[in-house]
Amino acid sequence: MSHIIDFIMYIVGLGPTVLIPIVMLVFGLVVRVPFTKALRGGLMVGIGFIGLNATVSILTNVMNPAIKSMIAVMHLNLQVIDVGWPSASAIAYGTAVGVSMIPLGIAINIIMLLTKTTSTIDVDIWDFWHFAFSGSLVYALTRDILLSLFLASVNMIVIMVIADRTAPLSEKYLGLPGISIPHGYAGSFVPIAIVLNWILDKIPGINKIHLDAKGFNTKFGSWGEPTLLGFLIGLVIGALAYGFIPGMTIAAKLGKIMLMGVTLSAVMIITPKMAALLLQGVVPVSTAIQSYTQKKFSGKRKIYIGMDTAVGIGSPVVLACATLMIPVALLFAFILPGNQFLPTIGLVGFVFMFPLIVSITHGDFFRSFIIGAINVIIGLWIGTDLAPLITKSARAAHFTIPKGSSLISSIDYGSNPFPWLFVQVATHKITAYIIGLALIVVLCWWNHKKIVEEEKGLSAEAVK
Repeated sequence: MSHIIDFIMYIVGLGPTVLIPIVMLVFGLVVRVPFTKALRGGLMVGIGFIGLNATVSILTNVMNPAIKSMIAVMHLNLQVIDVGWPSASAIAYGTAVGVSMIPLGIAINIIMLLTKTTSTIDVDIWDFWHFAFSGSLVYALTRDILLSLFLASVNMIVIMVIADRTAPLSEKYLGLPGISIPHGYAGSFVPIAIVLNWILDKIPGINKIHLDAKGFNTKFGSWGEPTLLGFLIGLVIGALAYGFIPGMTIAAKLGKIMLMGVTLSAVMIITPKMAALLLQGVVPVSTAIQSYTQKKFSGKRKIYIGMDTAVGIGSPVVLACATLMIPVALLFAFILPGNQFLPTIGLVGFVFMFPLIVSITHGDFFRSFIIGAINVIIGLWIGTDLAPLITKSARAAHFTIPKGSSLISSIDYGSNPFPWLFVQVATHKITAYIIGLALIVVLCWWNHKKIVEEEKGLSAEAVK
């Protein structure tokens, strides 16, 4: 048994940059893609992820000093420390629930594919840590391994259905053909986004405001183009971060502000190109999967490749919303009553929150930003509330608590509505099982119905 656990942890330790290309190669070979073509596809996916991670690292390197400066200027000193998503994933995979979630998640995906309750082949195995994180919190609270794995599985099934239903929108508004995003962090905001988008539709005046990527160009002319838009956003962030530091010379301030502007401009241009490289690897395998399923199964069926939400961060609307949300989140941390959570390391991760929100709003910057801001408010309160349990889980996973802090959280899944909801029901064991079973039965039935309808539609188009 220990050898199996060691092998699973080795696979997890490879990280998405290595793991996902290997999975893509295996899937390519299964659906009869020639070896060299499948290998090239897998490598292109890996290259794309390395490029996307590089742009996020560039953004992180320039934003973290700016975030520290804004915190100092605002005199923020809160009790709960943000340890970021890498630490949250280490906590998730450091428990018995985390180790079990990889094989369990793969089994769930296979069963859902065979029963037509999902159309997504989730190759983003590494990001199962989101589901493991929910289960780990439940385990820290209840010490019930079966309940913890059950609720972690419910988390995954809900996200898989969300991935299926948002895939057509992601294709249209993020430019991701044949791809879905079964990502725990991004997907968890979809229900809230749907409700808030509906509410915004009902508010007179507000429902007339629309600002998508084309709208930027129309309203702001050349300044709406990604290069200049990124530069302008960078100047704004730089001014907020460095413009009010006492004792810094004007020349030094201008240098910091200009660096921020040029860096954000570069990120706006480079990120979509890295996403395009990744898609070069995905599309051939995706096409082969569609052809394979049509030969093996009766009728036509659309199959999506489930990928990390990083594939959607190339949208200018996503990048603009995520970057501008950073100072807004710090302001909320300062003024929200009852908040004790200071987001820091994870703030750059807002780029992973917005892709599916942008899909739901049909690429609208104004609505995406408003919805994102409301999610941040909710997230700060959740991060504060879950901090004791996250800290307990971290200690159980032998995670080193940062010096000078007694409570930790994460702006990623530690301030997320899904794990918080699971924790709320977990203390009532029977209720948790009833609600969980009811939820997955209803969602799977509904998604199965949608998939069958889509198959009939594709078959009818083929006849024409």
